[in-house]
Amino acid sequence: MTRARCLAALLLLACAHPASAGFEASGYLKNLYRAGRSPSTRIPYQGDLTRARAGLEADFPLIRARVDYDHELLLGSVLRSYEFSRYGFADPPAHFNMEQTISSGSDARYRHLLYRGWVEARSQDISLRFGRQRIAWGTGKLWNPTDFLNPCLPTALEREERPGVDALALRQGLGSLGQAEAVYTLADRWPGSDLLARLRGNAFKTDVSLLAGKIAPSTSSWAAGGDFAADIFEGNLHGELVYSDLRVRSPFWKALIGYDYEFGAAPRFSWMKSLWVLLEYHCNGQGASDPARYDPAALLGGRQVSLARDYLGAGVRKELHPLVKAELYLLMNLDDGSKFLMPSVDWNALSDLHLSAGWQRFGGSARSEYGRQPNAFYLQGQYFF
Repeated sequence: MTRARCLAALLLLACAHPASAGFEASGYLKNLYRAGRSPSTRIPYQGDLTRARAGLEADFPLIRARVDYDHELLLGSVLRSYEFSRYGFADPPAHFNMEQTISSGSDARYRHLLYRGWVEARSQDISLRFGRQRIAWGTGKLWNPTDFLNPCLPTALEREERPGVDALALRQGLGSLGQAEAVYTLADRWPGSDLLARLRGNAFKTDVSLLAGKIAPSTSSWAAGGDFAADIFEGNLHGELVYSDLRVRSPFWKALIGYDYEFGAAPRFSWMKSLWVLLEYHCNGQGASDPARYDPAALLGGRQVSLARDYLGAGVRKELHPLVKAELYLLMNLDDGSKFLMPSVDWNALSDLHLSAGWQRFGGSARSEYGRQPNAFYLQGQYFF
């Protein structure tokens, strides 16, 4: 907690109130209800999560800082499930301990935490940011092989929630479209840290990035790769490729290729109006082709998001009404034949209020990646301020 207090002190110092500073406050109040079953015991459970997030950003001439502070109350029988008893909220590993449980019981758990907290020094085209931050790399929509630092499960219920990583990030602008980055993630020991450099630019109307450096979990593990995105036939063709040598196992490749297209307001057929479609293929050299060699616990370790080798994903989003949006995502494990389907609908009931509902449908054999997961239903209300 000492290191966390040091960071908090820096943030408070940066958010002092000189007349020349600009402040922006934001946040939301969310309630998420989910009903499902334990993947291990198959016992039904219900969970009701209420989260209040308050964000404050201070903008100085040479310094910028941001804090996002959460209070979370989780109710229901999910607290008695095997998965929660073993993994809790399944938060990714972090260097600074910025979470504290206020109250805990068999049917209720209340905690508060720092979701984001960073301070940034900047001058013209260069900036240095320290603290818990989101470092978003890659061009994929469902998978991001080059996103070592903030990977997200494609089956996650709250995909927009990316807790971030405790890191020191240096960025230098290179012209109007280019940027050089260097990122060091904090860890108790050198083997668990990352030290990566990334160069981004634009050539022949294509955004291209290259990256390389040391990655966890060993002293000499490393990775190198890149990504691209280009407008082709009025849609977006994107891809990622990375080679990793962890030293603790055989080296492997990861790759992704995808294309997404939005038909716009005046398509050939009226039912295509405001329709967005996506198709992606993901090759995961770190995975296994035999379900008997899957390691489901690795998904909760924070660095892996898939167990097999070959995947196909698709997405569809349609505006049914100016205030109603429907989405459908399909993931297919091409090695074991299992599938994941997630339809959802979102209603912008008031100017800052969104109500949504969805279903997570898992299919396949009991030994497959998606087949071992039980179906789940959710309802959500979120008010932004």
